[in-house]
Amino acid sequence: MLERKVYEGRAAYNLFIRPEKSASNPLEQFVLLVKALKGAAAIELIKQAVETPGVHVFGELLDMPNIKELMNGSHVQYWNTVNLFAYGTYKEYSENKDKVLELTLTQKKNQHLTMVTLATKSRCIPYSLLLEELDINNVRDLEDLIIEAIYADIIHGKLDQKNSQLE
Repeated sequence: MLERKVYEGRAAYNLFIRPEKSASNPLEQFVLLVKALKGAAAIELIKQAVETPGVHVFGELLDMPNIKELMNGSHVQYWNTVNLFAYGTYKEYSENKDKVLELTLTQKKNQHLTMVTLATKSRCIPYSLLLEELDINNVRDLEDLIIEAIYADIIHGKLDQKNSQLE
C-alpha cells in the first residue's frame, strides 16, 4: 500500500508492507511495488526492503529498470546497498562504507548473508575465517550470530566448538 503525504510542499511516500498478507516470497511485495515507483519513493522502498526481516534475496530488485536508474546519479549509494545485499559480503561493506548506506539496523542481516555466501563455497567454515569476514572480535559473539542465523532459518548447520568451525 502506498500512502502519499505532503510535507513543506514536497511529496513524501510511506510504504506499508504487511507481512501477514505477503506472498510466499517475502521480496515479491517489494518487486510488485517498485514497478510503479521512481525517485524518492523507490529509495524509500529500498530502505524498507533491506530492513525488513525475512527478506534475504535482493537480485530481483536489481533487475527492475527504475532501480537500475539509481546506478548512475546522485542516489548510487542506494543501488550499491541493494547490490551489496544481493551479491556482497560484510567484509566488502567494511571496505566500502563510503559507497553504501550506513548499516546500523541491518548489519546483522548482512553478516547472516555473508555466512550464506561462505557456506556456498565450503561445507565447513573455520571460525577464524568467519571472525575475519564478519569483523567480529570474539568467538562468543560469533557463535551468538551463527545461532541467530540458524534459528532464523537463514543457514543450516551446527557449531563444532572442538574444531572451531561451522559445519
